[in-house]
Amino acid sequence: MASAAAACLLLAGCGTAGTAGSPVRTGTSAAPSDQSVGVTVYPAEQRASIPDVSGPTLDGGSWTLSGQRGHVVVLNVWASWCEPCRAESPVLAAVARATAAAGVRFVGIDEQDRPDAARAFATSAGATYPHVVDADGMLLRSLRLVPSSGIPSTLVLDGTGHVAARVIGAVDAATFADLVRSVAAGGPATGPA
Repeated sequence: MASAAAACLLLAGCGTAGTAGSPVRTGTSAAPSDQSVGVTVYPAEQRASIPDVSGPTLDGGSWTLSGQRGHVVVLNVWASWCEPCRAESPVLAAVARATAAAGVRFVGIDEQDRPDAARAFATSAGATYPHVVDADGMLLRSLRLVPSSGIPSTLVLDGTGHVAARVIGAVDAATFADLVRSVAAGGPATGPA
């Protein structure tokens, strides 16, 4: 329980939204406009959909969310210049490896970054999943459930493409792994109590 509470108190630090002193929402649904720091879990009947995220990737390919239907998808907004992202990215990479056999797909949204710095960052973190380039911030602005100026932020989508959970701020390894596994198992997402 103490580690879950600590996970919820991790702060984004890279933007103006979700800064120190923001309220924490844990274990319950929040209104779509609620952008408080921490973990928010959405019951199945209250899960919102998001736009079809798509774009070019850091490796020169392309990626689209609609091509991932039927899979749990973890969308993580990050940048190489974001200090909390440096601690978070290896955690995400480890959870991606641990949940790949369950069909979980990870994708990064690289926010307003230099391509060479972003590629080096993803490689050093061991994040081998696709990273969509968001050079102008338009993708991030289209995701109304995450702050447009605060990263890192993460959405966990269920197999129908609806938001099962949201994390604003850096993820905690154990709490986040449990959250992703719960959504992948098809049960209700669980989070900190």
